[in-house]
Amino acid sequence: MRQLACLTGSVIWEIVFEDCYYSGILKGLSMGRIAVIVIFFSLFASAPTTFDLSADFSLQENPNKVWQYGYSATPSLAPDQFRFDKHADTTGPVGFWHPDANDGPGPGYYPYIAYNTTKQSQTWPSPDGWVVRGGEVAMEASNSGQYSLVRFVAPLAGTYKISAQFAGVHVWSTTDVHVLHNGTSLFDADIDGYGGDPAFRKVQGASPTAAYSGQIEMKANDTVTFAVGYGKNKTNSGDTTGLFARVVLLGGADRGR
Repeated sequence: MRQLACLTGSVIWEIVFEDCYYSGILKGLSMGRIAVIVIFFSLFASAPTTFDLSADFSLQENPNKVWQYGYSATPSLAPDQFRFDKHADTTGPVGFWHPDANDGPGPGYYPYIAYNTTKQSQTWPSPDGWVVRGGEVAMEASNSGQYSLVRFVAPLAGTYKISAQFAGVHVWSTTDVHVLHNGTSLFDADIDGYGGDPAFRKVQGASPTAAYSGQIEMKANDTVTFAVGYGKNKTNSGDTTGLFARVVLLGGADRGR
């Protein structure tokens, strides 16, 4: 019983047989019952693990466990161009990560990652500005082409399901959005229009939203990057783009050990 706290399939098997052996009822326990016990705890040990960008978001830590908030040093999505945001602004219901301390739009401000800390949609910086839904992340590139980046780092090797929903949340966003596994593209799309909360504005545009869902094999410390660029018009004016993202570990070589 000394290993009971582990609660993995292998440990439960050992406990069952130890208990049965010492109580003298091993012969009375059917193989069907043993199989049910083993299958139940094997499923328990390998239950999917969900990493949700919104639910996990932090304005205090970067990196934040499996999540990293940052930007590209140049107009490139190469993995070695990733840089960590250093400055968090927590003064309002919509918080921000910026490359560095700043006095507003200008050096150190862009690219940014914003997060609505409330459960209700918020407008920023005024009712005529962009709209970010409850728990939504919002991203904007720099006017020189640097990307706004959120990165997931795999905690262990396994099969992962990746999902992302991008939406233009400014009056009319024109951006390019991407999902990458390490440096390899999984998804590329353009945002053109408004696809945010319809209670504030009419959803409109050629492509106001874009979504990706896929399953990949990842090694420990592999990365999945969610990126927002300044779009085909090569300006970040009015480009704030929303993101909901989730990564689910379906099964891994190290699970249940």
